[in-house]
Amino acid sequence: MDIKSIRKDIEKEWNLFEESLKGALLSNSDLLNSINSYLMESNGKQIRPLLAILASKALGEPGRLTISCAVVSEMIHTATLLHDDVADDSKFRRGKETVQSKFNPAASVLTGDYWLARALTLIVNERDMVVMSYFTKAVQELAEGELFQMQKASTLDTTEEDYYRIIAQKTSSLFIAAIQSAVSTMSSDKRVVECMGKYAYHLGLAFQIKDDIFDYAPQMNTGKPAGGDIMEKKLTLPLISALNQAGEDERREMLNAVREAGPDDRELAQKAMRLVEKYRGKDVAQRALEEQCDMALKCLEVLPDNKYRAHLATLTKYMGSRES
Repeated sequence: MDIKSIRKDIEKEWNLFEESLKGALLSNSDLLNSINSYLMESNGKQIRPLLAILASKALGEPGRLTISCAVVSEMIHTATLLHDDVADDSKFRRGKETVQSKFNPAASVLTGDYWLARALTLIVNERDMVVMSYFTKAVQELAEGELFQMQKASTLDTTEEDYYRIIAQKTSSLFIAAIQSAVSTMSSDKRVVECMGKYAYHLGLAFQIKDDIFDYAPQMNTGKPAGGDIMEKKLTLPLISALNQAGEDERREMLNAVREAGPDDRELAQKAMRLVEKYRGKDVAQRALEEQCDMALKCLEVLPDNKYRAHLATLTKYMGSRES
């Protein structure tokens, strides 16, 4: 899918987003500025601000507050990645060295703190309590989701219900904040704001399910090593589905292998992949992914029928595909 062509239709707003993001991160620290420049060179697809701007553009001409919502969503997302890389001891992200690897873990944590602080400062300066409430709730949910996932990685008893709770908090929460906050700056219609919040919820779930499917697809060029989740003792939907279908002995053997494995245990990753393949865990997850995308698409009907809504639909359908 060509993200650049979509951005072309929101070129003015996207330029404002990039300028605002750079301006918000300026610091008196040379080291921090160097790290920020390094991060901006490998900033990924920036899907949250893209969705926020498209959703608001479908409703009219976004102003400064709307652009700020897009900026804040990207800043909070980046802050969580900087913290996650330290927690997971990740050496690479999107094919490049992580900040914690290239610089040091303390630099990654402190840079993440800075991005988060600057994001919240940007919200406070806008003096809009509704927008602020969306993002403060998201920050709370992100932290709770991460801690709950850590708890489940310790007990290894993650159910499908637990899994959806984790990804709703860790992924959907920021999609909701980004999209619903931006839409709220453009429309006072509660139905529109609520429907777009549901759109963000379902799309966020789909986004994470797709990522978790790819973790069991070593043939896909996704920019991260396959099998990483299980090596971190994280049970995601493809493996949860396989474990639910496996016999009691097979299930116990798999969980014992996870419990006893050391870090970066490729043998464990291969064992998990074989189980997922045997019980078609990726197929179950793919169906769940497509269901979430279908529900998200229905929510878009609340928007006017224009090219920006069409772009959102295209992104949503792409999310449900098997492409990376």
